[in-house]
Amino acid sequence: MEDVNFQHFRIKHRAWKTKLRTFLEGKGGLTVEQATSYKDCTLGKWMYAGGLSTLSSLAEMQKLEKVHIKLHETVKRIITLKTGGNATEAEKEYENISPMSDEIVDLLTQIEKKVKAMKAA
Repeated sequence: MEDVNFQHFRIKHRAWKTKLRTFLEGKGGLTVEQATSYKDCTLGKWMYAGGLSTLSSLAEMQKLEKVHIKLHETVKRIITLKTGGNATEAEKEYENISPMSDEIVDLLTQIEKKVKAMKAA
């Protein structure tokens, strides 16, 4: 099993949340294309390049995929609302980001612990 830097994924994930906040404040250059592909972000690239298949036996990995996709779908709605002139609805939708983001970080931590345990066995 390859060494995976889960801390890197957690940091990159939190950076996305910051980019989205900056976008909503009218300061960022985040586009729908950049934010909506759950396969092209750092976490998605790892997951679909082998992370999912390698760790498919972990329930947390399967849940991570679902929450990760849902997060990107929510980000797409937020950007679409904001660029469509509906900042109030975009802000309401943004409230859904933190719980999903926290869940992704928690799942990454759980997966990391299980991977370490598997390597130690």
